[in-house]
Amino acid sequence: MIRPRGAAALLWRYIPIVLAIAILAALLELVPSVVKSHGKTLPPAAPAGASGYRTTSSADGGVPAGITPAIAPGTPGTTVGGYHCGPGIRQVRWSKYAPICEPVWHGSNGGSTAPGVTSTTITVTYRDAVTPEEQVLLASAGSPIIGSNALTIQAMDAYISLFNRDFELYGRHVALVPFTGKGDFLAEEEGKDAAGAHEDAATAKALGAFADVSLISSTPAYDRALARDHVISIGAQLMPQSSFQALAPYAWSPYASCNEEAGALAELASHSIAGQPAAYAGGAADRSRAAVIGLIYPETSQYEDCAREAENVLRENNVKLAFTGSYPFDPSDPQPGAASVIAKLKARGVSAVLCPCDPISPIFLTAAANASGYDPEWLTFDSGDGFGRLADQSQWAHAIGIGLQSLPLDQTEAYRVFEMADPHVTPPPDLSGIYESLLLLFDGLQAAGPDLTPSHFQRGMDSLPESVPGGMFGAWKFGPNLFDPARSFQVLQWSPVAISGSEGKPGAWIACESAKIFSYSRASVEMRTASPLSCPVRFGA
Repeated sequence: MIRPRGAAALLWRYIPIVLAIAILAALLELVPSVVKSHGKTLPPAAPAGASGYRTTSSADGGVPAGITPAIAPGTPGTTVGGYHCGPGIRQVRWSKYAPICEPVWHGSNGGSTAPGVTSTTITVTYRDAVTPEEQVLLASAGSPIIGSNALTIQAMDAYISLFNRDFELYGRHVALVPFTGKGDFLAEEEGKDAAGAHEDAATAKALGAFADVSLISSTPAYDRALARDHVISIGAQLMPQSSFQALAPYAWSPYASCNEEAGALAELASHSIAGQPAAYAGGAADRSRAAVIGLIYPETSQYEDCAREAENVLRENNVKLAFTGSYPFDPSDPQPGAASVIAKLKARGVSAVLCPCDPISPIFLTAAANASGYDPEWLTFDSGDGFGRLADQSQWAHAIGIGLQSLPLDQTEAYRVFEMADPHVTPPPDLSGIYESLLLLFDGLQAAGPDLTPSHFQRGMDSLPESVPGGMFGAWKFGPNLFDPARSFQVLQWSPVAISGSEGKPGAWIACESAKIFSYSRASVEMRTASPLSCPVRFGA
C-alpha cells in the first residue's frame, strides 16, 4: 500500500486519533481547562470521613434517623412527573427502561449524604478530552459520526432537564458540569498516560462530582482513577467483568462487558463457523472448504481479557485455533502491526478471523489484508455503522458481527424523548449513546433512595426490574454483580450498500437469522440454532 506524503502524511499518521475523537461528542471550545458550569453554583463537599462517604445505615437496614424513607415502588399514587403510579407501572410512560414508579416523595433527604450530593443537587461531570491540535485535524477530516461538543452538551442538558422533572430524586436535581480534560484519552486506551487520567479524575472530584458521564472518553484508566477518587463512572466500554468487580461500586456501563461479547462471538464461531465452509469469506477457495479459525486482538490488558474469554469458550467447544496472536495498538503508526499480524494469519491459512477488537483497528487490518490479497471472513463486534464504513469495504463486506441492528433515528425511544425534552435543539448523531448512559444513571439515582451514597447506588441498581421487551437497546437486566445491564444481541452482517437506519447513508450492519434476538447468558445454547448461519448475503451461493 502506498502511503501519502506531505500534509496528507501528517493527517494519515493521526487518523486513529481523529477517528477516536469522532466518537467522543467533542469539538473543543477553546476555554481554560476549568468548569463550564452553565451558571450553576457548585455544591459544597460532604462532611468528611476517611473518604467523605458515610457507608452505614441504621441497624435494621433502613435509612438513618432524620432521613425520610422512599415510598415502596408500585405504591398507588401520583409520581413527581404527574403520572399515575401502581403495581408494575413504570416511573415514566416514555421509556421501556424506567424503574417501577414511586409516588411523589416529601420529607428530609439527609442533605450531603456523599461528596457531590447536597440537599438539592447531585453533581455529574463530563470530560471533554480533545486537544487543540486534534481539533484542527478533526476539522480537516470532517466528523461523520458525531456532532460538535456544544451539541452534545445541549443534548445532555435537554435530557437531564426532562429526567429531573420526571424521575424521583428525593428533593434533588442533577447538575451537569462539563470540563476540559488534560489527559490523552487515546493514550489511555493503550494503557498509557495514567497521570493524565488521574489528573482529570482529580478535577472531577474537585468539581464536586458524585458521578461522571463522559461517554466514549470513559477510558479504563479514567474509570480506575475516578474509582480511586470515589466518583461513579457511567459508560465504561468493553470493560472486563473482573474490572467491574474490582472497581465496585463505582464503574457502570449500559453496554455488555467484553467477557460477554467475546464469549458470544466465540459461541458463534463454534457453532456457525467451525467445521463448515467459510461461506462468508471473500475467496472462492475458502468458501469451498471448512473454515480455519484464527484469533487476534489488540495488545492491551483490556482486550487480552476479552481474548482469553473467547479462547476459553472455543476450548470448551473443542474448536482448535490455527493462530492466536496480538498486535500492538499503536495509533501513531498502526500499519506495521496490522501488516505483521495479517501476514501471520495468511501464512497459517486462516479463513475466518475472530477479532474481539476496538473500533479503530479494523480500518488498518482490512487495509493490510487488502494489500496482501488476503480475503477471510471477519468475526467481530458491531462498533456502529459509522465505524463500519471506515474499514476497507471490499473486506468488510465479509464481516459478521455481534450487536444490534440500528433503527431509523426518528423511530427510536432516544429521539422521541429528545423531542419531548427540547424540540428546538438539533440532535447530535450520537444521540442514542448520550440517552442510554444518562437513562442508566437516573434509573440508579431513583433506585438508590434519598440516602444517596455509591454503595446505595449499587444496591438500587441491583434492585431494578428487567426492561420492557422491544426496547431499542435490547433487554436490560439487573442484579448482584451485574454492572452492565445489556443482556441481548443479534448476529449481524456488514453490507456496504444497505442504508444505515440511524444515519441514512450506505453502509450498515444488517440482521442475520431473521433478526432473531439472542441472550448473552444463553448464547452457548441459542447459538446452536444458527448452524449453519443464515445471513442476507451468502457469497458464491
